[in-house]
Formats: sequence, C-alpha cells, structure tokens
Amino acid sequence: MSALTHGFELEGLQVSPLTGEVSGPGGIAQLDPKVMAVLVLMAEHPGEVMLREDLVSRLWGNVVVTDDALTRCFYELRRHLSLAGGDERYRHLIETLPKRGYRLNATVRPEAPSASPAAASDPPARRRWLTIAALAMVLASGAIAAFFYWQSPDRSQGPASAATTYSIAVLPFLDMSAAKDQGYFSDGVTEEILNRLTQAHNLRVISRTSSFMIRDESLDVPEIAARLGVDYVLEGSVRRSGERVRITAQLIDASTNTHIWSRTYDRGVDDLFAVQDEIATSVAAQLQVSLADVGVTEKPPASADAHERFLQGQFHYNRRSPGDIELAVQYYKQAVTLDPGYARAWAALAGGYSLLAAERSADDATFRAPQGEAARKAVALDPGLAVANARLAQYYYQTQQRDLGDAHLNKAIALDPNDPLVLGFVSSDATWRGDMEEAARIWRQLVAQDPLSAVSRGNLSYMLYASGQLEEALAESRRAQELNPADPDIGVDISRNLILLGRYDEALAEIALLTEGKDRDYVTALLHRAPGQAAQADAALARLATGDLGTIEVIHLAEAHAYRGKTEEAFGVLMAYDESLKRNRERNPRERWYFEDEIRMSPMLKPLHADPRWAGLTDVRTGG
Repeated sequence: MSALTHGFELEGLQVSPLTGEVSGPGGIAQLDPKVMAVLVLMAEHPGEVMLREDLVSRLWGNVVVTDDALTRCFYELRRHLSLAGGDERYRHLIETLPKRGYRLNATVRPEAPSASPAAASDPPARRRWLTIAALAMVLASGAIAAFFYWQSPDRSQGPASAATTYSIAVLPFLDMSAAKDQGYFSDGVTEEILNRLTQAHNLRVISRTSSFMIRDESLDVPEIAARLGVDYVLEGSVRRSGERVRITAQLIDASTNTHIWSRTYDRGVDDLFAVQDEIATSVAAQLQVSLADVGVTEKPPASADAHERFLQGQFHYNRRSPGDIELAVQYYKQAVTLDPGYARAWAALAGGYSLLAAERSADDATFRAPQGEAARKAVALDPGLAVANARLAQYYYQTQQRDLGDAHLNKAIALDPNDPLVLGFVSSDATWRGDMEEAARIWRQLVAQDPLSAVSRGNLSYMLYASGQLEEALAESRRAQELNPADPDIGVDISRNLILLGRYDEALAEIALLTEGKDRDYVTALLHRAPGQAAQADAALARLATGDLGTIEVIHLAEAHAYRGKTEEAFGVLMAYDESLKRNRERNPRERWYFEDEIRMSPMLKPLHADPRWAGLTDVRTGG
C-alpha cells in the first residue's frame, strides 16, 4: 500500500486520495479518480522527472490510450490545485518537460492513518464506488476501470455499469437503392440516429463530421474504431423504393469485431421517425445506457415530402461546396412551405440565413430579418427543441440583444447540453466573457466528439493558447496540421506557440515553410528576442505595417507591438482601425463586433487591458 493512501500535505494543500478531495485556502476541489491517481503517483516521486511513457504504463497498464489522456489529466490536475489553493502559483507546482515528462516541484508530507470513528465509518453510499475505485488506482498499476470519455473501458464486466462511459461511432448508412440516388436520404437517417444517441447518458457519440469523413476509406471496423477512438461501431444500409424503405442496422464491438445486435426494418416512409428512434433505443439497450427524454416529444413532419426537402437541405448545408448554402436555404424553405409546423426545418432555415449573412456581409434586411423570423417560428412551434433555442440565441447575439440570447442559450443547454451546435455557442459565450479556460474545456469535449475535424482541433488549440496552456496548444495545432496540412493558419499558430515557448530553432524551421506575406511577417516579427534574429524581426514588423490591413492583420500588428512592450504603438494601431470601423459602420455593421471579439481573446493584448483606452475599444457590446 502506498504511504500516501491515507492522505498527504502538498505545499499547504490537504490531499485525501480516498475521497478524491484536495482542500486549501481556495476551498475544496473534487478530483476524478484518474486525476487523483496521477497526483498520488507524482507525489510519491517529488522532484523527479516522471517520463510520459512510464506514467502511461503505470496508470493505464495494458489499456491503449492516446497522449491526450495523460495531457488531459495534468491539465485537470493543475486546474484543481489552483482552485483549491486559491492561487495560480499552484498550477506551476507541476513542471512540463517538453518531449520527456513531468516533475512535481513541491514538498510532500504523508499523514498517518486516522483511528477516529469518522475515519472508520463507511463513506456515503453515492460516493462509495468512486472511493473504492480511487484506492484501487493508487494500489494497482494494471488495467484500471475507465472514467473519462477518452479511455477504453474494461470489458470484463460486460457493457456498462452506471458510471462507465462508452463511445460509439455511427457510420454513414449505405445507399442501397437501385438508382443510388438516395444518398441524402440515407445520410439523413444516419444523422437522426446519431442525434438521438447523443442524448444517452454515459455514452460518447462521435459527431457527424468525423464519422462521415472516413466514408470512402477502405477500413475494417477495428481500424475505424482506432481512428475515431471508440468502443462500438453502428453501421447499416438504406434501400428505398417509392414510399417503402428497408433499413438494416448492426452494432459491432470493435474489440472483438463481432456483431452484438442487428435488425432489419421494412416500413413506409411515413414511419421513418419511429424506426430511427427504435434503432437508437435498441442500441442504447444493448450498451445498457439510458436515453434521455429530450427530443422524444418532437413532432415529426406532417409530410414525407417536407422531410425529404429538409434532408436535401441538410445534405447541402453539411457539404459546403460553392453555392451549397443557397441550395440548402431553398430546400429548407420548400420544407416549411410543405409543412409550416416543421420546427426543425425552421431552425435549419435560420442557420442557413445566418451563414449567408456572414458570407456576404449583407445588410440586416436581406438575411437577418428572415433569420430572426425563422428562429422565432421554430421556438414557437417547439419550445422544447434545443436546436431551435440555440438558433434563436444565435440571432439575438448577432443583433446585439444579449440578454435575450442568454435566455435562449441557457434553455438550449438545459434541453441538450451535448448537442455540438449548443456547445459551440456556449464556447462563444465563454470567450466573450473572457473565460478562455472554460472555452478550452468545451472545445475539448467537441474534439472528443469530432476527433478528425481539423477545425475543431484548431479552435481547441487557440483556446488553449489564449488560456496560457502553450504546450497543449502546440500539441493540438500539430494534430490539426496532420488532418489538414494545406491550412496556412495552422502553421502560423504552431510558429507563434513555439516562439512563446522559447523554442526558436523549431520556430524558424516552421516559419520557413510559410508562404511569404503578412502571416509570415507576423510570426517573424515576434522573433526579436531570438538570438541573431532582431534585424529580421524588425524588417518583418515594418513590412507588416504596410498596405491595406484587414481586421486580422491589424490585430497581428498590434500584438507584435504589444509583445515588444510598445504599448503606445499597439494602441495607435487598434484605435485608428476602430475609428475607421465606426465611420464606416453602415458598410459592414458587424465588422466591429468581429474586431472586438478577436482582441478580447488575444492573450498578447492583455498588457493593454489596464489602460483606460482599452474600454473604448471594447464598448460595442454596451452600445458604444
């Protein structure tokens, strides 16, 4: 038994592995069992470098996990130590050694076992299972029961105890129709089943983007599961003939590549919603997880034709090829014309108008007005539909009606907290409030649902960078680059993170891969502290200031000045651009919102926040 099992003191914090609690001046922080196991293991070796591979081996044994699992544990550990200590310095008790591991720089004092009656009594029933699990993690180095969504479960106990989290990917159902012209229809069936499964407790469902991304790859189920990080795969086919549809679905255990459930449904198209719900319910039953009641009472469309138009709209909305959003809007409009009571189609229509408004920078009357009308109609028809409330919140935020937006976003969260659209808006709200750690937490969840999305990983990388978690930000940027090597913005993010970490040689190698232009000048201008790079950095800064600058270029220029400690130059750039936006507000009334959002998030501009002039740059939310 570990000498620390009964508790220990860590730089003034009291740690109790048996209860999972860390207490200190800031209060009590409750650690998940795996995070507590990491803390105990580090506390057993204070001052020593613990290699990543050794930590993974001792904590997970033979269970295969990605580097994300260990990184996530240390992120959560640092966060909870600072919460309990009430001081950010507790974060830095754990030192990251790039490419090697971690070191705990703290004094650890074991506590003797307590003989008090309170210590001998059973823990509360609701915490007993976690207490036993936490103790097991401290004592054992073999395979450990999974608690986090990114871990593979121990299947020795069969599918799913109440606290176990499993994961599943719903692959795009094959179009088996004779003419092979029902792809949008089979995609719609897949998406509805996927959406229903997201409402299951203790089940992580990979998002549509990642599940559909491997559609054309010749992979077997274990390979797919490994790529997506899931335990189970649901696949199937759809054969439509007139008003009849045959749907076949099969659930596969990826660890054994065996079918554990399958069924074929022969129904009329009008019965499609019931079939989709039946499949989701059957899968949940096989995994011994329960589906929430959210969405069960949603009124199905009154006509199959309306639903078909909706599915065609979804196909184009998700594909996003040139002209697809316009086509999606047309299909959504046809759907609500055929069925004016179709709430989900009204919500989708609102989303389509929002994208068109953003793409075309049009005046409010062109797209915003019909966007608001569609969103309000969706909520009026079905107040319990999460996506409808999310779309109405989006409209209110985009038209500077924040209180109304907050009300509907909160309702959407209560209705379906795992919906990717809802989570995306929650993250945006967190960034607006300046809570970048919360935004990063949400994007971690979105990445777990959508692991093959370079966009999601890029967003997570930025939120980690904005919250000061540079090592983790760099790791996510590299993963995003693997998924989308052609995106130049990712190379800029990697270069900037390497510079801020002081890894100049690596940064120079990365910058050399960037195309000459403003982006390359931006990161080169940040190299003024690198040995032998001052002249090149100064020249890049001068080039960065020339020509017509858009919002991002202006912010990059201001960041370069602020990073050099040139506060006046940074404010000069920002204030001049802000004044031009105010003068030309009628040309693009939302451009200043975008400008404010970006400067709010920038960690490099934080030194400017204490200056009274900063408030003038961020007053648009209050009507300035």
